Amino acid sequence: MGVAEEYTESPADSRFERGLQYLWKHRQAYLLIAPAAIFLLSVVGWPILETFRLSFYESPSDSTIETYVGFQHYVEIFQSDIFYQLLWQTGRWVLVGVAGKALLGLLIAVHLKGDIKGRKFFRTAFLIPWGIPYAISAVVFRWIEHPQYGYLNAILIKLGVIDQGIGLLGNPDLAWLGVVVADIWIGTPFMAIIFLAGLQSIPEELYEAAAIDGAEKWEQFRYITIPQLKSVILIATLLSTIWTFVSFDTIWTMTGGGPINTTSTLVIWIYQVGLQNGNLGRGAAYSVVGFLFLLVFAVVYLRIYTSGGDEL
Repeated sequence: MGVAEEYTESPADSRFERGLQYLWKHRQAYLLIAPAAIFLLSVVGWPILETFRLSFYESPSDSTIETYVGFQHYVEIFQSDIFYQLLWQTGRWVLVGVAGKALLGLLIAVHLKGDIKGRKFFRTAFLIPWGIPYAISAVVFRWIEHPQYGYLNAILIKLGVIDQGIGLLGNPDLAWLGVVVADIWIGTPFMAIIFLAGLQSIPEELYEAAAIDGAEKWEQFRYITIPQLKSVILIATLLSTIWTFVSFDTIWTMTGGGPINTTSTLVIWIYQVGLQNGNLGRGAAYSVVGFLFLLVFAVVYLRIYTSGGDEL
């Protein structure tokens, strides 16, 4: 074979061969992670594929017969008014919930990093809400917001803000707020601990240099703390967004999606359509739509973050 022929192999074959060489070189690492990868594909990947498949069928829960309907479920979903109401309510639930957790978590983390008395105690105490099962926390908040026996109404009446108890969770305009407060209380400790870990990794020399240059506390926070926490904030808010989006326990325990579906989110509606009403195909289609919304959000969010040249 001539020299020209030796160096005119197809680029595709070259990439393929380089890929095989890379796999062979790192075969031990891939063999070690193979069991975990296979496990994840079996318990996560397969249910996702099955949900996609089921969304193309009419599949009553009381029958083993499935009827192929193609994109009918998706067409009906996007033509229904309830879908856009659910989108608005889910977006409001996620936006207010994640923003509240992030702001409170950052505020708590900043104070816990300082030299305050009982700092170790407070660091442990702030983990308690996150360690309590969500359903139990939801029951507690349902009693707190009870119109007759709840502490919230008792305090407001004592302060003279209201004359009689308000049924917060029974009011279509305010019920979502009562639920999101409980969700913020539950999720704030996670954000606080993550932010606290990030704050402790920032070199103190940066603050000392800024103080020497005459920077005030707010300027140090704005130009040192926030930029240094950028990666931590990204990961924490992304995880919190996903968890808040798929949150079920809090809403279902406190309101069941009511009154008149004003606290329902896509996840609550998926449960009602797919399991309560027995329309597994329609419920699967709603699940696919929710999954795609989360996927697009994550991709766009990461793309915006990395557009400035930053890396995770």
